[in-house]
Amino acid sequence: MASEPAASAIGVVSALGSTSSFWPGELWTGSVSLFDSIIRTYYGVYEFTDDPACILRVGLSQARAPVLLSDGTRVEFGELVGTVHWWNEHLPRYSLKGPDFGWACAMRHQVLHSLRLLADYVESESAWREIRALRGEAALSTRLGLLQVQRVAGRYGFERVPTDFSILRRLHALGESFTLWSLTRAFNPAALARQPFLRDHHELWISRTALLGRYGRRQRQFATESTRPDKA
Repeated sequence: MASEPAASAIGVVSALGSTSSFWPGELWTGSVSLFDSIIRTYYGVYEFTDDPACILRVGLSQARAPVLLSDGTRVEFGELVGTVHWWNEHLPRYSLKGPDFGWACAMRHQVLHSLRLLADYVESESAWREIRALRGEAALSTRLGLLQVQRVAGRYGFERVPTDFSILRRLHALGESFTLWSLTRAFNPAALARQPFLRDHHELWISRTALLGRYGRRQRQFATESTRPDKA
């Protein structure tokens, strides 16, 4: 038997699906874009580049708990950290058949490209010089196990940090689920049937050192020089 929160969420999704089907696509997308813009302004989330291939936005926020990352970086409660968010309008869309190999390749390419742009920004922007770590939040299907989440995050240098979700955080997560549903409906409607309303929320962190070590200019220059054929 479904729990009360789950049953309520199912009811909300059913109502949203019935209601949104009467909204023209342009009206729904415009309304969701306006709502998303208001939320981003409230939380100080912004575009750090005008590159159309970038799929990340950023912000600055206080750490909600102490965090110790695997490379020894320690973040204290209340310390200013970077936050990483999806740039929804730029995410590659599913085809009508769902995510395929082409979509996966495009997504990986844009993630790597965006992280290189982010590393350049973090390295050069004065307001970010004292930032020691960045946090992202991933809302994923409950069908994905923790090991798979950690494996995917680790592929890009991020690590999952266990968190204790308070009642307030759980309510925030429910609101975030509604926001994600609305954004998916607006910008990637083919994915709607494949993504559940209720999802597990994970905090993914990367230290400044790890970000610049993987994606910074010096690392890219070193990788280029190491693969360059020796001149005669």
